Amino acid sequence: MVTGEDPFADDIDAGDPNTFADPDSYDFSIVHYTDTQYLSEGAVEQETPEERAVWEKAYGDVSRWIADNKDKRKIAYVAHTGDLIENNIRKPADEATQRQITGELVLASKQQKILDDAGVPNGVIAGNHDNQSGTENGPGAIYNKYYGPDRYQALSEGWKHAEYGGPWREGDNQNHYDLFSAGGLDFVVVGLSYGVTREEAEWADSVFKRFPDRNGILLSHDYLAPSSNPNGRGAPFSVPDGSMLYKTVVQDNPNVFLILAGHEHGVGTNVKPKVGEVAHDVVELLADYQFYTVSADRLGLTEIGGYKPDDQLQFGASFFRMLQFNVKRSELTVDTYSPLLDEFGATEYDTNHRYDGTEDNMVLPIDLSSRKTTFKTDSLALYDPVSVIGKAKAGSGEVASVTWRDLKPGTTHAWFVTVRSTGGGVTASEPSVFVTKDAHGHSGPWGPHVPVYPWFTSSPDRG
Repeated sequence: MVTGEDPFADDIDAGDPNTFADPDSYDFSIVHYTDTQYLSEGAVEQETPEERAVWEKAYGDVSRWIADNKDKRKIAYVAHTGDLIENNIRKPADEATQRQITGELVLASKQQKILDDAGVPNGVIAGNHDNQSGTENGPGAIYNKYYGPDRYQALSEGWKHAEYGGPWREGDNQNHYDLFSAGGLDFVVVGLSYGVTREEAEWADSVFKRFPDRNGILLSHDYLAPSSNPNGRGAPFSVPDGSMLYKTVVQDNPNVFLILAGHEHGVGTNVKPKVGEVAHDVVELLADYQFYTVSADRLGLTEIGGYKPDDQLQFGASFFRMLQFNVKRSELTVDTYSPLLDEFGATEYDTNHRYDGTEDNMVLPIDLSSRKTTFKTDSLALYDPVSVIGKAKAGSGEVASVTWRDLKPGTTHAWFVTVRSTGGGVTASEPSVFVTKDAHGHSGPWGPHVPVYPWFTSSPDRG
């Protein structure tokens, strides 16, 4: 009998929910975070410098943690899936709003620069709060002033094992792609900002088709809606981008194995086998904690901000996801952490109390190009019992044995052990195979002693 396990059909046991995976257990990692808009906004609009510093620290702590741990944690790439700021959701109505937008962009750019200075390959896309809900496009979009192609082209010259691929159109980095290598494999990351048009989706499709031998990762601000299940599984597509991207980009590119998204407030995890005509397995992850709240006393704001200790403030974006990849096993370990709070798992901060903790600590199967499934056997036997070797009785925990005599030396033999409980109701059989040899490895007429227990097992301890 040959048996096999398909990891895309079975859950994999998660690790310790209170720590990251051991770096020795994986080959490389990716950091994913998103929707830091409330942190950028608060760092600009709060009344006092002391208060503003708390919001800025929450954002900066993520970047500093990544920079400080990039080598220890084998961080190969960092993805921010949009809504870096809050107030560019529509065309600014006055100069005050424009100043606020500019201030938030400067602040967010400063925090992202921590990654740049540390030489960590990273990419950002625009959310609806960054590009006026998808209407501010082209090289003249304010997003490109701070996150344009020139910035990342210059940065990639110092990246190791990574390079900036380029924008979808000259001067417009809202859609772009990056290349990196890690764990002995090559990857292509395509980022699509909010409000994806059919033309932009077809461009993304063309990039994945241009690099069919690279493992494909899609970054989308808007792809999944939050799951309503306690474990975060079974998330539906979001509107408007999700379903269209799945049909246009994900289905028809067998190298696309992972999608990372934000925008919708909550968590969603989908493991989809046999996607598209050229069947491939896809993991879809939503991890947007922006609405999760933290009490004022945890943030140190009761003394400098005049807040009540139990006032709840939206600091959920201080959590990020560590995605840790074991190439040989084709497994992805997901851990969620906030450097600001020094805590794993954001479940307790969800004011809607939707999840049970398993949504932030998972081990998922992934369809890397290194993934192989093989079945192998070195022999095949047809069992056709024609005689009874012997019978024996034994009490619980005792050994029942029989001797099989007059066997031909150097020959493979097979037998069944059948166990019956004298109490009735239990009958079980198991086949076994052995080659007759003596204790020194020489062939001989020795038979095995077979221990039999109230359940069933068979194991030759001699021969």
